[in-house]
Amino acid sequence: MGGSRTGRRRLRPRGRSPVVLLYHGFTDVPRTDDPENLYVTGHDFAAQLDHLLAAGWKPLDLDQYLQALDRPGAHGRSFLVTIDDGLGSVGEIAAPILEARGIPAVLFVPAGLAGATAEWLPEPADEPIMSPDDLRELAATTRIEIGGHGCRHVQMVDLTDGQLHQETTEVKETLTRMLGRPVRAFAYPFGDHDAASVRAVEEAGYEVGFSVHRDLGRFAISRVDVNARDNERTFRLKLIPWYRVWWRLLEYVPLVRRTANLLLTRRGGNARAPRG
Repeated sequence: MGGSRTGRRRLRPRGRSPVVLLYHGFTDVPRTDDPENLYVTGHDFAAQLDHLLAAGWKPLDLDQYLQALDRPGAHGRSFLVTIDDGLGSVGEIAAPILEARGIPAVLFVPAGLAGATAEWLPEPADEPIMSPDDLRELAATTRIEIGGHGCRHVQMVDLTDGQLHQETTEVKETLTRMLGRPVRAFAYPFGDHDAASVRAVEEAGYEVGFSVHRDLGRFAISRVDVNARDNERTFRLKLIPWYRVWWRLLEYVPLVRRTANLLLTRRGGNARAPRG
């Protein structure tokens, strides 16, 4: 009975999937105009990467990450650095830190705002987004790959087919022309998505899509958000297996979520999902 091919399917252990880290902005000193806690100091960013390397974690580029999707566990304990929004501080602060350690990353940019400001953020106001020239130089001189992040950073839920085409296909075409190289990955602004937007990302020809806390297959993979209030303890907590699943489950238990939020805040972290 147990050996029958038509009987109960034998459970096979799957290898550990890479941890996908999510950052937004960077700063030299803690900012007082950052209510969403998006700006991680360069010191903390470097310390987090150094911890991963010292603990034997392997940094992945996008090619290696895509391979790991099909072969879980092939790279052991591994991580992919992703950065949303394309803010100017990425080139000024994050890129040199990543390059000094030989760590690749994927930077997601709202194509229609390149060279403008992060208009969706009331604070900090008028935060600059990297220009097309800055993005081309970054892609040519570092191990940072550019991905799509919508057109003008709007929520991609309940959009029409035409709007979804603009936010996915047209963004891919715009960035490909801008950079002179293929754009392969997409991240949903605010992390929000529905079945239609996930389908639009796939049909636009992206190879992978990233959300924040909610998984919906290869084109909406959740990530571990790292914010300005994370300390060494909370950063390590976020690396444990099932952290993303655990946090998703807390959405259905408000009292437990409030308690977890309080505990993380007392330890220097912030459990609220980023809005960048």
